[in-house]
Amino acid sequence: MVEIGLSSTIEPQQLLDLMRFRHSSRSGYVENKPLSDEQIETILQAARVAPSAGNAQPWEFIVIRDRDTRHRIADLFKHQLRDKLELERTIRKSSRIGASIGWRFAPVLILVVGDPRTSESFPLRTLEDKAESHFISSLANATLQMMLMAQCMGLGCQYISDVASPYFSLMLKHLLDIPPQLRVYHLVPFGYVSVAAEPSSRRPLEAMVHYERYDRAKERTAEDIQRFLQEESIQSKNYQWGGSKTPTSQDDP
Repeated sequence: MVEIGLSSTIEPQQLLDLMRFRHSSRSGYVENKPLSDEQIETILQAARVAPSAGNAQPWEFIVIRDRDTRHRIADLFKHQLRDKLELERTIRKSSRIGASIGWRFAPVLILVVGDPRTSESFPLRTLEDKAESHFISSLANATLQMMLMAQCMGLGCQYISDVASPYFSLMLKHLLDIPPQLRVYHLVPFGYVSVAAEPSSRRPLEAMVHYERYDRAKERTAEDIQRFLQEESIQSKNYQWGGSKTPTSQDDP
């Protein structure tokens, strides 16, 4: 049992179940069922208390509720998706990437941006060696804690990393008046969903855990990795995309 403050507790199994049943929702958002100010603040509070390297707290959050702005951002996603799909089709002879834009109908978008200047809080050696990785991991912590809180509140969400691409991030900075020194990290839609997200597979614990030293008997060969990629990852023909139909280059919700 984990003690929280002086009085309340959370059972470890409860927390594990929350994590286990959290899945990315890529469709089924109910646009006409808004989130309250209190719900949004609770999600943001979860992000605010996330751990960060050097307590740098590099994050800023832009809450987007305006329908026209949300749909404009979805249109930007669709536009930048063309090059992404072209790369997949040309090189991999496939277009199996997350092309669904079902999150267009999420009533709330939260854009996570980071201020790299906060990395000056790191010791000099850390600043020179690992500033970038610590900056990214700190933003990831805040994003994940928002997603876990959403799960706790019975809401659907997913994270959209494409917003960090050069085209998308510059267009968002222009659209939302984001200062140039800040970096766009992830976009997270939140809302009630009408389609339950499908669970994705996870490797068994015994296959990835080693005690005291690396167990070479568990070392995966190149063939093992390729088999995993083709059968279990998003490259699998049977992969379930978080409650949405299997996406194709023609998907346009």
